[in-house]
Amino acid sequence: MHTEQDKLGFSKRLKAALELAGSDSLSLSEIANRFNLRHPNNPITPQAVHNWLIGQSIPTPDKIATLSKWLNVSPDWLRYGKEETEGQKLTSEELLLLKYFRCLTAKQQQCIIAMLNEFQK
Repeated sequence: MHTEQDKLGFSKRLKAALELAGSDSLSLSEIANRFNLRHPNNPITPQAVHNWLIGQSIPTPDKIATLSKWLNVSPDWLRYGKEETEGQKLTSEELLLLKYFRCLTAKQQQCIIAMLNEFQK
């Protein structure tokens, strides 16, 4: 049985993965349809997506594998918030910050770095 904390953690990571993949503006039906194209033998409904996103349920391991492949994240990170890679792991918030930072111009990036350096003093 999954704890409430497990379900809410999964929900948070799924939302972050959808945002990083540029799919956060999709409707529940669109998410379900795109998922089902990748997982045709056991389709899901928009209600299942809704339950995942509000922290009501966690998908089965085969569905997590499909989600992780589609959203380009590791299954362990998506399910448990852990990475199997070496080195320091980035949180979903850090990944989101990195995504936004990469969208900035070089001058904007320099301004952000200068501002962060000021916080370190």
